[in-house]
Amino acid sequence: MKKRLFRLFKAVLLASVFIPGKLDAATTGAHESVHLDELGIGSGYASGHLKFTEADYHAVPIFVRIGFDMNSAFGMKNSKGTLQLALEPFCNPVSKPASGVETGLNVFFRYLHPLAHSVKLVGEVGSGPMYLSIDSEEQGKGGFNFLNQFGLGAQVAVSGNSAITCGYRFRHISNAGTSQPNRGINSNAVVLSYSLLY
Repeated sequence: MKKRLFRLFKAVLLASVFIPGKLDAATTGAHESVHLDELGIGSGYASGHLKFTEADYHAVPIFVRIGFDMNSAFGMKNSKGTLQLALEPFCNPVSKPASGVETGLNVFFRYLHPLAHSVKLVGEVGSGPMYLSIDSEEQGKGGFNFLNQFGLGAQVAVSGNSAITCGYRFRHISNAGTSQPNRGINSNAVVLSYSLLY
């Protein structure tokens, strides 16, 4: 699974290097509809505390972001801000309470509002299926869960078509009652990503 995700990261990076001109050409004049507006890669650090074992929970988020401008779909063509649907496949190493991995796909709704010429405020909420490889008293044996995230941050342009985004995310792991126990694992994360914008 890690090898497959690594190949996905490489494919997105290669695509972002070799086809941005083609994407720009394809979307020029076509921004009246839903369109690709961001390809990015990011990482960070997440830390929490397990409720029943008094143990720490540490993970390193590693993700790819594929974002789509949704303004036209929601009647926001003349809005200063951008409503974005973002797909984030991720593979996050876990170091505490045991060595393992979180891997899956989050689907985010993100709103980017301009604060200055090169700075945008970013608010986001996302959820999606994931596999948690470690056992815990909170979630039982490793297996199927959901990762829910709520975040706030800022996107800063570093060139005409690229930006760095930094922010905070509150993370909640739950299996939505599909098995027991389902006491949840909460953590706080700081994330940083680099994106090409279209």
